[in-house]
Amino acid sequence: MNKLEEAEDLEQQALKVCIEAFGNLHPDTIKTMKNLSVTLCSARKVQESEDLGRQALEACKEVFGSGHPDTIMENLAATLWTANRLQEAEYLQQQVLKAHTEALGSSNLVTIKATQNLAAILSSAGRLKEAEDLWEQALK
Repeated sequence: MNKLEEAEDLEQQALKVCIEAFGNLHPDTIKTMKNLSVTLCSARKVQESEDLGRQALEACKEVFGSGHPDTIMENLAATLWTANRLQEAEYLQQQVLKAHTEALGSSNLVTIKATQNLAAILSSAGRLKEAEDLWEQALK
């Protein structure tokens, strides 16, 4: 068993424990879902990652509301990007960028990283001028 498989196995166990102890809508359960989703994406289990990411997103919305920072799902946008579902990834990453900009301001490092992620998605979609504009914005 390689390290990624080992991590996935441990995170699956942790998620099971969280669900049993706290239920599906507890913040620790949601965080564990997000962590497992990232690991699944790294293991190229994109559909499983997306499914779990969407489940975590819905749980976040239910628990925290749509505008809460914990509802921002950069991991799901990255999973969609990995799956070459660029329109969906772009839409979600735009929401991420908007939320970070409103909450943290445009010069915050988290917002800058969200800008760079959107630029990368646009570049992958062949929208190079838009991507370049965002890269320049991130560098200012």
